Amino acid sequence: MHYLLIAAALAAGALMPIQGSLNARLGRVLPNPFQSSLTNFVVGALVLAVLCLAVRAPWPTPSALAAIPPRLYLGGVLGAIFVSTVLILVPRIGVLNVLASAVVGQLLVSILIDHFGWFDVPVQPVSFTRVAGALSLVGGLFLIQK
Repeated sequence: MHYLLIAAALAAGALMPIQGSLNARLGRVLPNPFQSSLTNFVVGALVLAVLCLAVRAPWPTPSALAAIPPRLYLGGVLGAIFVSTVLILVPRIGVLNVLASAVVGQLLVSILIDHFGWFDVPVQPVSFTRVAGALSLVGGLFLIQK
């Protein structure tokens, strides 16, 4: 089962360069990159609304939404920053440079999140092999830049 979940994560990750390339192209079609990011999120929201209807997920009540700690809404802010950054950088430095850098940044912060259990994730202590793997990716990023 674990390997199926890893395969699903790999498949989702494989979509990122396609998304980044499409968003970068959209950024050249529309007059402002933030319009492109907004278009991306509107289309994504519509797809998710259809999926919620299809699986008959109940809509949250206004009181349930108001009870959510405000910091949890920052995920949407961070998503907007990430999509906009990728959209702006891909035409300048290419998909590989952008996503390799993003992956290394994600992994370095992920080590900290796992080690300290931030955001209520299960604690996964830092280990030599995790650090070695992360450093290998940093080395890979360096080689990609050459």
